[in-house]
Amino acid sequence: MKHDHFFDHTYAVSEVIGGIILVAIAFVIFAVIYANVFPLPLPAQDPNVHLVGYVNDQGKIVIEHVGGEQLASYEIYVDGERQQHDETDPWMIGEQFIPSDVQLESTDDQSRVVVYAVQDDGYKSLIFDGVLTGKNPTELPPPQGEPEGPSMAFTSLRTNSLDEDLICYTSSIQTNITPITYIFNWTIDNDPLARLIYAFDTRNTPTVKDYTGRGYNGTVLGATWTENGKLGGAYQYDGDDSITIPYCFGANTLDYVTVETWVNTNADSAAIASYNRNDYWELGISNGKPVWSTHGSDGARDTIGSTSIDDDFWHHLAATYDASTGVSQLYVDGILETTEDAHIAGVELGTGDTPVGYLGRGTTSTRQTILSTGFETQDELNNWREHNTTAGGQDITWDNLRYDTFNSGWGNYIRGGADCYRTSSYKHEGAYSALCRDNSGTASAFSLTTGIDVDTPGYASLQIDFWWMWNGLGWTAGEDWWVRYFDGATWTTVLDVDYPSTYVKDTWYHQILYINETDYVFPTGMKIRFQCDASYDTDMVYFDQIYINATTSGRQDYEFSLFDASEITPYAGSYSIGGTGDFDPDSAAYNRTGIDISQYEDVQLSVWYSYKDTEAEDFFGLYYLYNDVWIPVVEIADPIIGTGQISWTQVQLLLPSDLDILVLQCKWMTSSITEYVAIDNLEITGRPPGGENYTGIIDEFHIYPRVLSSEQIYQNYLCAFNGNCESSVIVAEETQFGEIWRCHVTPNDSYQDDIVYGSESIQIWVYPGGE
Repeated sequence: MKHDHFFDHTYAVSEVIGGIILVAIAFVIFAVIYANVFPLPLPAQDPNVHLVGYVNDQGKIVIEHVGGEQLASYEIYVDGERQQHDETDPWMIGEQFIPSDVQLESTDDQSRVVVYAVQDDGYKSLIFDGVLTGKNPTELPPPQGEPEGPSMAFTSLRTNSLDEDLICYTSSIQTNITPITYIFNWTIDNDPLARLIYAFDTRNTPTVKDYTGRGYNGTVLGATWTENGKLGGAYQYDGDDSITIPYCFGANTLDYVTVETWVNTNADSAAIASYNRNDYWELGISNGKPVWSTHGSDGARDTIGSTSIDDDFWHHLAATYDASTGVSQLYVDGILETTEDAHIAGVELGTGDTPVGYLGRGTTSTRQTILSTGFETQDELNNWREHNTTAGGQDITWDNLRYDTFNSGWGNYIRGGADCYRTSSYKHEGAYSALCRDNSGTASAFSLTTGIDVDTPGYASLQIDFWWMWNGLGWTAGEDWWVRYFDGATWTTVLDVDYPSTYVKDTWYHQILYINETDYVFPTGMKIRFQCDASYDTDMVYFDQIYINATTSGRQDYEFSLFDASEITPYAGSYSIGGTGDFDPDSAAYNRTGIDISQYEDVQLSVWYSYKDTEAEDFFGLYYLYNDVWIPVVEIADPIIGTGQISWTQVQLLLPSDLDILVLQCKWMTSSITEYVAIDNLEITGRPPGGENYTGIIDEFHIYPRVLSSEQIYQNYLCAFNGNCESSVIVAEETQFGEIWRCHVTPNDSYQDDIVYGSESIQIWVYPGGE
């Protein structure tokens, strides 16, 4: 990379030697003086950026960022004229700059393009300087030399012709990790060649990453990660495990498809990968041999291979379908084994549904509805409430018993000693908050001065609502603070917050704590205490805006209501179910228990949600209970919409295969009775058990929205069969004239991915040689 500094070399030859000596002496003297009197600032380091330039088929100049850092500030000149661009928008890898007013119609037209990176101090680095020439559409550009860039991609003869293979090597990548594997993602005109790429190289993650960048990540349902894959990591299946595959196709029927993977198994019969063989396709094993099952409008057809793969050795499988001919093909270890006229020419695969697929599980049964409700009648809502073990279906009225902000004193509280005091240093609102520090017993606490009678009014549930924050220098593992409850005789810790945890210091958190009479004695003199249990005076926790609320409406964690269009327009029909608030803060929700899903597989939850007139610090979330942990179906903090209602949005989620009883909980928090959040049309569906599941290992699972050529499938086998893939090849049969190919490489060390390294762009031209 060059700088924008230029020198005029006009010295005579006879002066050079003497000049060098004099310059060297002067430089040494100057360096000593300047280093001691005027320290010389170092120039800004040049950015690590790689740009390429070319002329497209429309005669437009294209300057593309293909590797290195993003450009935060830069200048572009075409034939000496500075080009306009959005100076607030950084130039990222993969983005192009195309001057709109420059047109190179033929080889007689040329333009010089210069790009500078501009540093914060105004220093400029020259990062691109090239003269671009127009071309005729069929003209081949001059052969390219050795390419430059973080990953090397070029054609086999270096002329970018239709008759050459594309090759990407990783030897030039300077990684930030020590890679075990490399994941290759080829793109054509910036569109990934593959529809889905699962490499399985990162260990023990709850989801598997789709490396096409399309986001079709899978969910691990019991499968176990192993480092003994064909290439790096893989997943082991024990007969009741699977990994979900989101519906990843661009349409709801398939015209062309290739499925490719590596398997190691001794299973005689099993499903390897399936989008429901009765709907789309399934790749599996039958009598120890691979079978490719496809389903179209003319029925189902099985294409069976001839090689046994149930031998506990690694085998590469590939299956294709071409709707234009109706032909299915099956490959084992790169060799075409079976070609079959599976369907009538023109028949596409699929029934029009968009099912979730699986690795390791067969899906042959029809989906059934387990539960469905649109909350359309009061009876329907009452039936829902009957299954609500917390709210009992009653309307909720909360009495505010105490509220303290500590702005003008301790209010309803009394401090226990010197390690508890009011402070103006940190507060959530107003001028003061309450501080507790150290672990000096009640001296590190503040409590209600006078007990509250929660027995005589017949209260059934208390709600302790407050804000809090960690601060100080000494917090270490094992430190904590408490909320304690006095039942007239005994103090009991009802909340214990440990440090470290998911919370961070210097951040205010909102906490709502419920104390129910079914769990604790409700006396005539109930008290609440906030207490620090840390080790030093520098361990501090702050509290502010403490509400104590109570209700007589039975055990209460949350509440819910039935809404008509006067409150929030339903998704369908006349009603939805939702909540609003009476004061800030307030919350409402429902729990739904006892939904038995144990007799179903592939259980899916679908629900629609909306909100209206919401603002900052409102909250909405829907959860299901899994192993005593509430897992979000959807969770939206600060759903700021202002005036009006947001469009209804659908959420669909597959539930874990080992979840037998489904418990749902919907929470919301709003600050006004004119702000609403709601759900509608909740449906739970599943399939009765069917199909044989897989035992063994699966690695490198890919789906392509095209029929890969026999040469390409064999090449994919060759690149991986020795278990060490550091290059990737696209055979000439896969390329078309005018296409621009790139390879994106992700190194992985089995714990994490490195950054994605983008290669040079390769535009494919017609071969200029003889026939």
